[in-house]
Amino acid sequence: MGYVSLSKTNRLFWLGRYSERVYTTIAYMIQRYDELIDSSELFDYTSYCVRLGIPCIYSDVEDFCRRYLFDKGDGNSIITSADHMLGNGMTLRETIHSTTLAYLQMACTAVELANTSSSPCVELQWALDDIMAFRGSFDDTVDDEETRNITKCGAALERLNLYLRFSYPRDTVHRQLCRLVNRLYKTSLTTRPEALAVLTDCLHGSGEIDEKTLLNGVETLFIL
Repeated sequence: MGYVSLSKTNRLFWLGRYSERVYTTIAYMIQRYDELIDSSELFDYTSYCVRLGIPCIYSDVEDFCRRYLFDKGDGNSIITSADHMLGNGMTLRETIHSTTLAYLQMACTAVELANTSSSPCVELQWALDDIMAFRGSFDDTVDDEETRNITKCGAALERLNLYLRFSYPRDTVHRQLCRLVNRLYKTSLTTRPEALAVLTDCLHGSGEIDEKTLLNGVETLFIL
């Protein structure tokens, strides 16, 4: 296991988090796109914002679709997360290699193309495909195990966070929790003991832990 500097660790971790944030939120929005364009009564965008813990600054469903997906002036938008993903990747170019970085660039381009498309789900699906390709290339080109596991911990943490917020089925949440806990022991990342205890108690079923408590444990797990 190689040594990774603190600044590089932070970049790798957030590369994982932002790439997963873009992937999971796009996938979620694609599944509900018909609801979004058909009627404000079918998709409760206000509740969506509450679930994500972001301010609801949108005036209606159309405004939500446009700004949450594509407004770079909205710090919580998907395209802003994609830019952060690419920014971390560019800083890590020498670590993840240009071939891997190219997939992040293509994912960002696909999101930007979706903004001007009459059928944005097509381009958004391209972005998902590009992020999957990034993951495969990352595994194939990055030799250092510590480096890979830091980014994967970031991705696993973000995935679990979003799955809890989106009320995914318990077995799906449990599977992601297991992956995160198993992964974190393979890195030198520093964790908060009380937060880790919440995760392990939930994982091993030693007590009833509500989703709010688990979410707090996930959000406070790592010290970076």
